Amino acid sequence: KARLVGEVADLWFHSLIALVHYGLKPADVMVELERREGTSGIEEKALRKAEHREMAEKP
Repeated sequence: KARLVGEVADLWFHSLIALVHYGLKPADVMVELERREGTSGIEEKALRKAEHREMAEKP
């Protein structure tokens, strides 16, 4: 358990650094997580693919 906590702490720290670098806040991540609530990973991935296709089709 201690090793997992250490790994998550590293991930969390670097994620926070990335957010600051891009001018974002942890609240921005929470908004995205709330948007995804109730959506399965498969559905979320399919939605991303559809959005990507739409963007590629626009001139």
